[in-house]
Formats: sequence, C-alpha cells, structure tokens
Amino acid sequence: MHMDAGAAAGLHKKGSRASFMRVSAPAVPVVMLHSVADDRPGRPRNFILYNGVREFESFLRYLRWRSYKTLTLKELFDFLDGRASPPSRSIVLTFDDGYLDNWVAVAPLLRRYGFTGTIFVPTDFIQGDGPSRPTLEDVWAGRIHERELAWFGYVNEAEIRALAASGTLDVQSHARTHTWLPSSDEVLTFHHPNLSVRRYLRWMWWNRFPERKPFWFQEISHRDLPWGTPIFRNDLALAGRAFLPNPELVTRLVSHVESKGGELFFGSHAWHEELSKEVEVFRRSGQPTATVESSASFEQRLRNEIEGSRLRLEAITGRPVQFLCWPNGGVCEDAFQAARRFGYLATTIPSRMARGGNRLGDSAHQIRRISSTPFFHGDAVWPKTLSFGMQVERARGNVWMNVPIKLIWAYRRLVPVRRPVEAEI
Repeated sequence: MHMDAGAAAGLHKKGSRASFMRVSAPAVPVVMLHSVADDRPGRPRNFILYNGVREFESFLRYLRWRSYKTLTLKELFDFLDGRASPPSRSIVLTFDDGYLDNWVAVAPLLRRYGFTGTIFVPTDFIQGDGPSRPTLEDVWAGRIHERELAWFGYVNEAEIRALAASGTLDVQSHARTHTWLPSSDEVLTFHHPNLSVRRYLRWMWWNRFPERKPFWFQEISHRDLPWGTPIFRNDLALAGRAFLPNPELVTRLVSHVESKGGELFFGSHAWHEELSKEVEVFRRSGQPTATVESSASFEQRLRNEIEGSRLRLEAITGRPVQFLCWPNGGVCEDAFQAARRFGYLATTIPSRMARGGNRLGDSAHQIRRISSTPFFHGDAVWPKTLSFGMQVERARGNVWMNVPIKLIWAYRRLVPVRRPVEAEI
C-alpha cells in the first residue's frame, strides 16, 4: 500500500498514542551482523567476529514471534523517501564482510523462517569463481553431514550470483579493500615476531598480498613480512588521505635488522629503542619518513574503492548495486560525496555519528544501524536473544528499553567481563 509522507506520519503518531510503551514514532531498525558460525574444530585462530548458529536462529525466532517483516534496503529507502509505507513491524538484517557462512548458514536459516537480508561484500575478499559449496539445506536433506561443511572463508562468485538470484540475501557493496593505511608520518613500532595480528599485521599483510586476502585466515604469517618494517600511525582506508612511507627508510630499517641476525635481533630488550634511533637519524638527514597522498591520487583511490566494487558486483550478479556500507565505519566527507557521485542511493552511517532506527523524515541517503553484539557473554543463548530483542525494540522507538539497557551497562562497568585471549591478537 502506498501513501504520501503526511499520511504515513499521521499513522505513526496514531500508533504512538495507542500504546503507553510507545513514546516516539516507530522506526525501522537496521541490524548489523557479520559471521554466523560456531566455535568448531578447524576454526582459524584469527576468526573471532561471529554469532553462533543457535544464537542467530534464536534471533530469527524472536523476530517471527514479534511478527517482524524484513525489508530490502531499497524498500527502506523508498519509505524514508516518502514513496511507500512499510509494514508496522519492519526490520532490515545486514551482514558485513561477505563471510562464507553467510552462504552456508545464514541464507538457509533466513529461508526457513521467511526472512531476507543484505550482504555487504568487500570485493577484494571474493574467493574466485569456484563451484557453490554445500549448505545447511544439504545437511537437512541428508546429502551431507554438518561436520563436512566448509565454514571459514568468504563467498565466491557462484555463491554471490545464487544469493542475488534467490533474493534471500541482497548483494551490496562493502567497498573493495576493507583495509587500513598510514595516516601520518609518525612511526609507532616495527614489524617483529610478537606483533599484534588484529591491530597491525592483518592490514599490512592484506596490503602486501591483495591476491591472498580471501584466504588470510589460514595463510597469514609474521614471516611473510620483512622484519623491522616501520608501522606508521594508521586509519581506515576511506577515512581520508593516506601517507606513503619513504621506501629508503623502509630499506634502511629492514637492512639493519638483517645485519643483526634477522628474527634473532628481537631477542634483545633494546631492539625497539635501537630501531627508533635509526628513524631519528634518518629524520635528521632531512628526509621525510612519509609523504601525504596527493588529492588526485586520493580521488582515484576513492573511485577504485567505491565505483570499482559496485561495477564488479554488478558484473557478477547482473543486478544494480545501490547501497554501500563503509568498512569499520571509516569514512570522510570526500568519500560520502564520492558515493553519491559514483551511483549509490545511500550509505550506512558509522555508529559514532548516528544511532537508533530509521524514521520517516530522516535522510533517505543515510542508513542508521544497530549492532547485534550481545550485552551478555557465555554459551547460553537466551541472554543473547534478550539483548538482541532489547536493542531491536529500542531502535524501533520503544524508549522504555533504555532503562534495562542502561542498568546492564552500569553493571558491566562495575563487573567488567574478561575478553577472550583470542580477541587480543
């Protein structure tokens, strides 16, 4: 049913008066999820960002119990643009990063419960064009045992085509590289055997071996990068102009480490101080440690990231790609403008810039999302489902949900939860 913006707003006001629990006009929550997989044998140590399968299925049961209907991002855009009115309980489910388990588990579970979603794919991570791999539907049909399923990795082109054709997971862009780049000429540290994978090594490895990015979970190794490589202060690739390390400084530091025994050099307690002195000597010679990217180079990089990912996904699916999710929320005004210029209807907004649901009257070009990260830890599913439900209802407009949520956060500040060791790498 279609109606004008004024009529839709009138319905929202009427709904808010009808329920003492509803203080603000109902909104459409857009939920941010990533991987849906269990902690099973064969899980790469670096694979840490996921909801369990039973946990996710419990989320879907909750949505069905509450009579939610899933929208595509185009349907959400049309609502925010005043062209249509969504069902009274509407929600959008989005899945970032293009993980293989979105094909293996998410799509089958969405079909089982009558829902749809959107998968944001960073095109550098697409795993070639091999055959589609078995899914939970094959397990349910008795064609394969669940332990034989492949879970960890990224979707390939055949799976992307199948997802787009089925309509279960609408394929949209997560840019191309999903990486970090140096953002100043300040050297923070140097590549060494105990360098944090999550904080530094993964993006340095991605940038050096872009063709291996779809398999980084299994292949990443500290020994792949030269010992002593300088690590600069960094930021997300689309957050602004990058800095280009001076190759002479890189060569100087790597050669210094090689001359001191390579990996054995880091057995000395003074290795960091010694390399830092080398940087200072280089600076005093009048040479810059890094130089800022030119405006023209930055513009070309934005085009490769934003337009390039859209064109590749459209070539794979044969369907328009009109929505962009900024990797890790890294964005600047130039990138926002480039997205509109390169053919996108709307982009997500980083959570630091906007929270809550999406209401009539909000900009149709900016998508607010909420996280599915639970307030509770442990193996029990029901607390995580309770957490999910509270976040969804608050984003829909139920301000009373702020009360238990604030109490939970107050408790967590008083009784901090120890993060898993794996999350620190």
